[in-house]
Amino acid sequence: MSYHEYDHEFYREPSEFEGQINVLKESLMNAIKDEHKAEVERLRRENAELQEVKRTLETIKRDYNQKVVELDMQKRDLKNEVRRERLVHIMDNLKFELFRAGKDWMSGPKCEKCDEGRQIHFLSPSGKKCSEDCDCKKRNYFYKPSTHICSSFEVRNGKVLAWYKPYSDADGMELEYLGGSNAPRFIYSGESFESIKEDFYGVYFRAEEDCQRYCDWLTEQEAAKKKES
Repeated sequence: MSYHEYDHEFYREPSEFEGQINVLKESLMNAIKDEHKAEVERLRRENAELQEVKRTLETIKRDYNQKVVELDMQKRDLKNEVRRERLVHIMDNLKFELFRAGKDWMSGPKCEKCDEGRQIHFLSPSGKKCSEDCDCKKRNYFYKPSTHICSSFEVRNGKVLAWYKPYSDADGMELEYLGGSNAPRFIYSGESFESIKEDFYGVYFRAEEDCQRYCDWLTEQEAAKKKES
């Protein structure tokens, strides 16, 4: 190959085919760039959508947690309300003050046959000085209401068990316990006194007036027994 031939080959203009190849390359490169741009744009939009979904999920999560807290509070409030209503119902059936018949005695009026100690003095057949109680000194038993205050209580299976202690405010003194506590075995609710089988110390009354009537009835029964004897 001569110098001139080499020079011609080296500096010759691109052929039409080569030009088409270059156009095709540029077209492919532009297509790749456009596809890349489209993919980048798609990913950007998708990321934006995901961020929105994330924010929405966070909002839903916060709302859910808030609703859970509110629901727990409502449940606690409801439980407390049920407990309060139950306690009110229980307390409606619980009386802090009840009355019970108490047995007491006193002597009848003093007669003129005895001394200040209601003693009658006499001489025995042997002439010995003797003395004995006068009939006016004999005890006459009667019943009177006594106040009992609830000292403690507990709830078992929805029922109230209460214990009461006797109280006294004699001489205007402060109320004080007089004895041990007892659980009422029978609480009067309008029955006839004759039908009550419980001993009087086991019978309690909500109203002092009812207890007084019961005491009067017991006193009459006691007097009748004394006459029979």
